[in-house]
Formats: sequence, structure tokens, C-alpha cells
Amino acid sequence: MSQLSTSLSKIFGIIFVRSQDGTRLYSKYYPQLFPKNLLRVPEGVLTNIDVQKQFEHNVWEKGKRVGARLTKGSETEIFQYCQFNIVMKAFNEVHLFVLGDFEENEIILSQVINGIYESLNHITKDHINKKTLLENFDQVIIIIDEICDQGIIITIDPSVIIARATMRDTEAINLEKQESTSIQGGAFSSVFASAKRTFAQQFMGSG
Repeated sequence: MSQLSTSLSKIFGIIFVRSQDGTRLYSKYYPQLFPKNLLRVPEGVLTNIDVQKQFEHNVWEKGKRVGARLTKGSETEIFQYCQFNIVMKAFNEVHLFVLGDFEENEIILSQVINGIYESLNHITKDHINKKTLLENFDQVIIIIDEICDQGIIITIDPSVIIARATMRDTEAINLEKQESTSIQGGAFSSVFASAKRTFAQQFMGSG
């Protein structure tokens, strides 16, 4: 993947929702980087969790309309909602959105979501769905944290992201031939146990 300079590029948030009904699966926002007026949307103020969930549902609703032609995860749709530029991918059972403000380069946002997609595709062996995301939830969190630090984009190179997420050298990563990789030891299980339980409840709660 050709890389643009991500110097000072930033995102406002990353959102995973259920494709069936737009229910939150996982989301992360970085409001500290943006002016307070950006946080106010028709649903309310985006520092409120209930407002975030309604906002995410409405983003999903618009994404469904503008991205109805999406047929596979490798395709990306770009649209605007409120004061945000949003890029979207649709997988089996899951919609993924990356949010930036109107001033952010849409190509950078697209490369961020592609970096997430290619990294998830690697760790799930080309089977991104609710079950595989749950099974690899710790790595999902790490992938997002490796891409950006408090919203500032660090890297959009999937090989670097995967290497860090799986604690392996970049040179050992082969994006064409998937290998079984897991994080060893119990350190991560204690960190992510509570979040993973919540994630599982949201994933498996209905449908």
C-alpha cells in the first residue's frame, strides 16, 4: 500500500456496529483533539454515552443508504454526516466507520480504514465476522491503538500494525499467506476480560 504522510493527521473516532440493527459493538472517540463545537451533533453532545449510541445508529442508517452497493469488505464508501467526513466498510454482520472532521484528508481516512481491514483480515484469516472479532478482541483493541495515539495517526501500514499487534517482527509478516498467531501469556486476559465480556454480550445479544 502506498503511504501518505500522516503528520498531524487525526481521526475523531472508530465505530463498529451490528450490520443488522446498528447497535454498538465497540467504539472509541478522541474528543480531546477537536474543538467543543465539533462535539455537538443533533443527537446531543458526543461526550455522553447514550448520545454516542444514538449517533452511531444514525451514522449506520445513513451509511446503509449511501453504501447499499457495497458487496465486500475490500470496498470503501465515503460520506458526510453532520460535521464529519466518514469512511465505511461493511463485513459479514459488522459495519466499520472511521470519522474525521471536514478538514481531514479523505484519502488518509480511507487508508486508516483499509489498515484496520487488512489487519483484521490477517488475524481472522480472511473471515471477519462477529465470532472471529470476538475471539480476537484483544488484538482488535491493539490494532486500533497501534494505528493512532489519542486520535493522532501513527501508522497506516498493515504490516507494521500486524507485527505490533501479534508481537512479531514486520519482516515475518506475510499478508498473502495467513499464519495462526496468538498473544501468549495471561497479561492481556486480565486487561481485556471485562471489555471482552461486554463485547460478547453486545455481539451475541440478538440476531
